[in-house]
Amino acid sequence: MRKFTLINKDGTTYDITSKGSAFFYKVDGLGYERNMTFSQVSDNFPLITDKASQQTITGTVRFWQPNAEKQYFDFCKFLKNAPLRMKYNPGHGDYYRNGYIKAVGRTDGKNDALTAEISFICTSPWYKTIQVYNDGEITDGKIYDYEYDYTYTDATPGSIIIDSDSMIDSPCKLIIYGAVTNPVWSHYVNGVLVATGKLNATVNVNRKVVIDTTTEPWSIKQFDNLGNLVSDMYQLSDFSTERFIQIQNGRNIISVTDDGADDVTLSVEAQIGYDTV
Repeated sequence: MRKFTLINKDGTTYDITSKGSAFFYKVDGLGYERNMTFSQVSDNFPLITDKASQQTITGTVRFWQPNAEKQYFDFCKFLKNAPLRMKYNPGHGDYYRNGYIKAVGRTDGKNDALTAEISFICTSPWYKTIQVYNDGEITDGKIYDYEYDYTYTDATPGSIIIDSDSMIDSPCKLIIYGAVTNPVWSHYVNGVLVATGKLNATVNVNRKVVIDTTTEPWSIKQFDNLGNLVSDMYQLSDFSTERFIQIQNGRNIISVTDDGADDVTLSVEAQIGYDTV
């Protein structure tokens, strides 16, 4: 059975595929639509622009008595802690979509049934999450589903490989762990160099720099190992380079070097996007 879960800003989850508690049904909007424009050249119509349309997922959540009123009240409070993520498992893995609840319609029906018609406006495509890690000393880079299961792939010290089957340019976080001095990163897709970046700074031990395209605006920041923000390092990056990375279709190789003598420890957290799943 397919399964839906909502995740709020704090990472708290709400299972909406649980008969007897809260059950999501009559679901619509799981497909996709694209905005396309064409020109006319004689009897042909070449494509000019092709962009995703913003989607809305709708459906009904049923709450069961005798606690339906309280469950509905708690559910609506949960939804206000936005932005939200919808996790959907259609039977072949977990996929996520970011968004907000823009409408909740309440209906009191027969046999004390209480239902809420919800509209989830999407701010991202569907995506699956992976994390790839290389500690700079081994020849096996570790691939993690960062929600958080662990598998493995081949890699060389200071580099990471991600094979993407998605046709969407997918955001990611490139994480470089200290100690490093003036780190330089390169991104190759199917053997072609597509982006480079450099940070003119030293990142000490127990610190890490995160080059992030998963949130707006894109950022380059330094954190400690507990995830606490230390400093914004955007102004210390080399503005003559592209700096920011998105995972593209095919084989992606991301490598990092620095002015030090040791191999660099790095990881990539990627959101591999899909129009529909």
